[in-house]
Amino acid sequence: MSFLQIENVNKHYSDVEVLKGINIEINKGDFLVLVGPSGCGKSTLLNMIAGLDEISGGDISIDGQSMAGIHPSKRDIAMVFQSYALYPNMNVAQNISFGLEMRKVPKLEREQAVQKVAKMLQMEALLNRKPSQLSGGQRQRVAMGRALVRNPRVFLFDEPLSNLDAKLRVDMRTEIKQLHQRLGATIVYVTHDQIEAMTLATKIAVMNAGIVQQFGTPQEIYDNPVNTFVAGFMGSPSMNLIQAKVCNVKDKLHFEVATADQGEPLLLPVKRDQQALSGYLGHTITLGLRPETITDPGSANRSEGQIHEADLKVEVTEPTGADMFVVTQLGGREVVARMRSRCGAQAGEKSRFAFDVSRNLAFDSQSGKRIQ
Repeated sequence: MSFLQIENVNKHYSDVEVLKGINIEINKGDFLVLVGPSGCGKSTLLNMIAGLDEISGGDISIDGQSMAGIHPSKRDIAMVFQSYALYPNMNVAQNISFGLEMRKVPKLEREQAVQKVAKMLQMEALLNRKPSQLSGGQRQRVAMGRALVRNPRVFLFDEPLSNLDAKLRVDMRTEIKQLHQRLGATIVYVTHDQIEAMTLATKIAVMNAGIVQQFGTPQEIYDNPVNTFVAGFMGSPSMNLIQAKVCNVKDKLHFEVATADQGEPLLLPVKRDQQALSGYLGHTITLGLRPETITDPGSANRSEGQIHEADLKVEVTEPTGADMFVVTQLGGREVVARMRSRCGAQAGEKSRFAFDVSRNLAFDSQSGKRIQ
């Protein structure tokens, strides 16, 4: 039986529907990430799990117990907020132990719990400091410590890293992942950052406009997005989505893609979902190409992929150190390829591109749904 079960949950304010029939189930010890753009309803759903917001319809249950009518303080849930929410007049140790004190936990037991959590988060030296004497990353550790010390049934994280700088976010992501692995805790984590979602989650719910667009493991969602929203949202850089025509060349299906110079179109053999795509013969579809499936010939994975090469004009090059993002024009849109930093591509010149056609995805241009 699922540990956290969200069944047909709806939320509306007056006549505005914020969440529409949300269904999610996770097992004990899972790390669920709710990811999506601002305003998609992910924080609202988190608040409803916590009991801070009322459900308009449906039910949420934890460990087989319905949360309907149960006060937030009785749900055995710990929440870590974006704003840290520390008491400025208390030191770190007092902030961490405050919840235990309110629950009448004996002083010795409180002190032992604080020391254990402080060691786990490597902040023993900070216990006597006030929040004003801490950096942003240290404050976030204290907020996490306050949640961890309680050992609740479910941890809820509401965009906890959004106030941190880029390097600190990466460090804290690693810490949160290690904590999850050590504790085996059940975590629900809200973010708009799809890199956080991919690196932390065991399960991801991609949300948009109050609807779960896709639910699955990070790899399932990355490799097999169900629609163009998920395809374009998950991945950095995001999937290239371009217009292509399904055509027949020598009795084999191909994607015909217009090039920047309006010369001979690029013909990419169809290797996936051939039966479904045969019904689109002569029609324009949306073709999905991950940047890492377009590279220089020397980097192409010929042992696993099926490689098709073409000479295309380079619009822009963006070196990132080990890799270089190379931009060309296909199907009337900019397309990003991931190449080696020393591949020799130069802006304004033609370069050889290698396409792994075995990983191309096709979507219906009208509905945006995956063709498979």
